[in-house]
Amino acid sequence: PATSETEAGLRKPVIRVATYNVRGCVDANRNVNPDMIAGIMREVNADIVALQEVDAQKPFSLNRNQAGILAEKLSMDYVFFPAETSGLRAFGLAILSRYEFDDCYCSCLPSLYPKLKPRKRAAIRAGIPTPTGSINLINAHLSLFKLERRLQLKALMGKEWLAEIPEDEPLIFCGDLNAGPLSGTYRKLSRMFTDVQKDGKEFRSNPLQPTFHSWSPLFRIDHIFISRHLQTLNAEVLKTSETQTASDHLPLIADLKVII
Repeated sequence: PATSETEAGLRKPVIRVATYNVRGCVDANRNVNPDMIAGIMREVNADIVALQEVDAQKPFSLNRNQAGILAEKLSMDYVFFPAETSGLRAFGLAILSRYEFDDCYCSCLPSLYPKLKPRKRAAIRAGIPTPTGSINLINAHLSLFKLERRLQLKALMGKEWLAEIPEDEPLIFCGDLNAGPLSGTYRKLSRMFTDVQKDGKEFRSNPLQPTFHSWSPLFRIDHIFISRHLQTLNAEVLKTSETQTASDHLPLIADLKVII
């Protein structure tokens, strides 16, 4: 039967989003293997991918920029932010997207223990135009330490981050948060947003899927949270022989549609 223009207009395109800590593309054999990560991402077939622990070496033109390598292999646009730089080496976060970026803001997050020289943490905020309209995405990699995570999340609530995003625009907050469901970080975010693994009746009856450690996952520390403007159609953690050896985290994937 023919579909009316009204019915067609009500059909919202689905956006597939993934978050994945790729551990510098170092596989279980300790080989730097961006081809393996690219193969996994090709299977995931996400429209937007938030990546953590992305490695690079300057100059990027010498095929040493992992975000650029993955984006080229997947025919995606990308933004990369080096949270750490040492000599010619850079290490940080990236967002890959099938759509061009409207705007991006990148910054390191606060640290409480500089004398311990912990790994620097950072986030990227991006506005991305999609067939559903513009979507805001924050990709964050938070600290291992509880008090530091609390300080970093407070920063992300403020100016240039969540406070910068209009309340009427869809938002995805995701990344390696190093925070399980019992943590203060998770509880605070879940009061503001919806965890895609808990969105919808069909998900509440299913066991929640951990993302770390990849070989025998026990901890749910990688998350995708969504604002009230979005609905989860499907959420899954991809656990295969490839994902179990490509990184120490498993990718988390969500199919989303705009409902407001």
